Amino acid sequence: MSKKIKVCYNLFIGSDSLSKIKIKASLKSKESNHTFTGYGIKNKNIITYNDSNIITKITIDNIITIERKENYILKIRLKEGINLDGKYITKYGNIKIATYTKKLTKTESTLKIIYDLNVNDEYIDTFTYNLEYSIDS
Repeated sequence: MSKKIKVCYNLFIGSDSLSKIKIKASLKSKESNHTFTGYGIKNKNIITYNDSNIITKITIDNIITIERKENYILKIRLKEGINLDGKYITKYGNIKIATYTKKLTKTESTLKIIYDLNVNDEYIDTFTYNLEYSIDS
């Protein structure tokens, strides 16, 4: 277990809602295909994992929030059929981003989202994010 995940795990010891989970995640577009297989932590409705030294946090609620932090902060919000503003903060400044969620499907252990990404009011691409997770025993 990485130091960052171990620290997060230790912060929540004793919480009835904390679980170590196995994760399989993928993000696909016309130009790229990124996958992650590993472990993370689920605390109530928040899943956190370390994807190649990028802390990824998924909040599963009425609006799904995906946040990635490294040398930047990327935060997108997703709800089916709705345009939502996001946040992309770099060392060079803030970049205006927004998403339009075409399809969002969630179950007890999966999440699938198809969304359009706009940067500075310009369409970039359509992305498909898949997340599968299970309690690690």
